[in-house]
Amino acid sequence: MSDDHRDRPAILEHDDPRHIVTLPDGSVDRWYALGGSGGDRFESADAFADRLAAGDRTFSLEPTAVRPGGQAVNAARQVHALGDRPTLIGHLDHPVFPDFPFETRSMGPPATVRVVDVGGEELQLAEPGPAEDWGLAELLAVVDWDRLVAADALCCTNWVSVRGLTAVFDRLAATPPADPLPSVVDPGPIETVDPAALEGLFDALSRADRADGSITVVLSVNPTEFRAAARAVGVDAEPTADSLAALRAALDLTGVVSHGPDAAIGATRTETAVAEMYDVGDPRRTTGAGDRFSAGLTCALARGRGLEPALSLGNACAAHFVETGDTADPAAVRALGED
Repeated sequence: MSDDHRDRPAILEHDDPRHIVTLPDGSVDRWYALGGSGGDRFESADAFADRLAAGDRTFSLEPTAVRPGGQAVNAARQVHALGDRPTLIGHLDHPVFPDFPFETRSMGPPATVRVVDVGGEELQLAEPGPAEDWGLAELLAVVDWDRLVAADALCCTNWVSVRGLTAVFDRLAATPPADPLPSVVDPGPIETVDPAALEGLFDALSRADRADGSITVVLSVNPTEFRAAARAVGVDAEPTADSLAALRAALDLTGVVSHGPDAAIGATRTETAVAEMYDVGDPRRTTGAGDRFSAGLTCALARGRGLEPALSLGNACAAHFVETGDTADPAAVRALGED
């Protein structure tokens, strides 16, 4: 790792916290260990698949934990840990959510997500949530629009479960803010939806992303989600700098980023960049790592940082979480940069 790469986490050195709004989901994550009919836990997803292929159809689920979840919740925690000032606007009406040390606005009860841990590999089973009918009216019932767009950045998540998020970008397109508003959109597992359903989202994001820079939109996806987006618009479905640039151009957005276990790749209107992932030991948790990547990316973009250091910060946040299960603070990010 070069000296330049080690220095990139220095973007965390600041005494002027940025106000970042994360929205609009929230979930109660119920965790389970998966075992065979004899009660032994599977050591890997492949071992589970082998038992299925062999004809086994009876398995055991052992409840292990109940945790507060949701992409916007995870992102807000990461923003706060990095020293910035989040406002979490989500679905938080449940005792599992603690008294967060930052501003929150709740729009109702959360969804339920069941996370099955198979030897350290996590399978997520999301149930239809109460936010299915969520829309702009529910957002404006808990926050004034002018306050929302006065933030230094937005981190918008989980469109897959909260389709009304499209209406937020319709409103942004119609009434852009006075000051620049970087907006990171992490839409969730879009590979699970009909590609035709993505058209409305992509159209709203494109119309909100303004040439005058008042609103800039960066789409943040993992490689599987990138392939789904690429197929929907007919570009090369493997995440490379060239294919990200092609997807960005097809969507007419400021930027597209793909974050994976090996590297984060990004393309904007003016540059492309690749940031290698930090070394990770034995993975402890993966669910929520992508949300922390998007939060780190948002914090960097809120300060006008370049694409490569923004990708590097996102990688550091994700890597620390995967390795430890904890949300990275500036000291943890600096330690990764010094390895």
